[in-house]
Amino acid sequence: MYRVAQSVVLLVGAYLLLSGRPLFGLFLLFSAFGYWFFDRYTNRVVKGSERKPREETSDFHDELFVADLHADVCLWRRDHINRNKRGHVDLPRLIEGNVSLQFVTVPTKLVLTRRLPRFFLTDLFFWSAMMSLQRIRTWFFVSARAELQLERVSCWIKNSQGSLKLIRNSNDLQSLSEDQSAGRQGIGIMLGLEGAHVLRGRFNVSWLVEQGFRVVGITHFNDNRFGDSAHGWRRSGLTSVGHDLVKDLDNNGIIIDLAHCSEQLISDVIDMYDEGDLTRPPILSHTGIKGVHNHRRNISDEQAIAVARAGGLIGVTFFRPALPHNSVKAVGEVVLYLIGILNEAGLEGVRHVAFGSDFDGAVKTVIDSSGWPKITEMLLESGISNKEIQLLMGENVRCFFAKHLP
Repeated sequence: MYRVAQSVVLLVGAYLLLSGRPLFGLFLLFSAFGYWFFDRYTNRVVKGSERKPREETSDFHDELFVADLHADVCLWRRDHINRNKRGHVDLPRLIEGNVSLQFVTVPTKLVLTRRLPRFFLTDLFFWSAMMSLQRIRTWFFVSARAELQLERVSCWIKNSQGSLKLIRNSNDLQSLSEDQSAGRQGIGIMLGLEGAHVLRGRFNVSWLVEQGFRVVGITHFNDNRFGDSAHGWRRSGLTSVGHDLVKDLDNNGIIIDLAHCSEQLISDVIDMYDEGDLTRPPILSHTGIKGVHNHRRNISDEQAIAVARAGGLIGVTFFRPALPHNSVKAVGEVVLYLIGILNEAGLEGVRHVAFGSDFDGAVKTVIDSSGWPKITEMLLESGISNKEIQLLMGENVRCFFAKHLP
């Protein structure tokens, strides 16, 4: 149906272009193919990362439990069952990368700027929904965008013929681990929500639990009624409504994700945990460290230590500006620095570090989901022991969620 609609838009655009109405024609042509170009040229892999790992590295990697804390897989209109020329994630590449647990995160809004009036429709997700000819409700309503991505996840799991399994609780995660230990194929999928601005009316915490969400980020790129973003304008912390939301999420077995949150919001959630208002430590699913690359996208050393001291995880991501430069080696620099500052703080640093790629997040990454053996090889070359690599690549994530899932 999409191809038919795209063809109709293409023909009408070409007709208008040839009949002397170039502005309307170009707009329709852009609408027909702009989304495809945006997906193809933003979700790319850095050139020069084609080198294949050594055979002994691949053998070691195939024995690992590999976990990725963050990817925006179902934001895009693609066939995720077969290998794609676009993007970072699909089932064949997950299998090739020996991924055991893939978090699929649902983003729903990205306001470009507040300086333009509302009628300019500055929400980037409006344009992506329109250009990909999604149902009209998704053009304007964040809840409809969330529902559409959930449908895509469900279809992906259903069409995988048992290769993908939705992980809702610790029993599901235990079964996944047992299957993989026994050599049976299976990849776990866990759901995360990127930005709590979706929550309104019937789209509440109970709805999140019912849909299978187990991680929720309070903010994304924009401030909302629950709290402020690291990229926002106010730069304050949790609101009173946000404080209640965080407690409600925790009571329902949902982990708080502090990625994209303002410094004050991170401190507020850590304080809630320290004061006993939360039973589960927060995580940072995908981030960099300011001590390696000073960018507002990244967290400070002090914030990293606070999250680790609470028992949380810090997911090192795979793109600039979170990294000092776009290479697998840069990922290693962040990992080693992070372990070092946590050790200096009296913590066992290696047990609090993980990876959150941000695949398919409209970013250029150092690998795609087939390239995880390159991360393993980089860690080996960095002098990290095999046991520590097991923790970093996925055991930390598996143990954390086995302990804190319902």
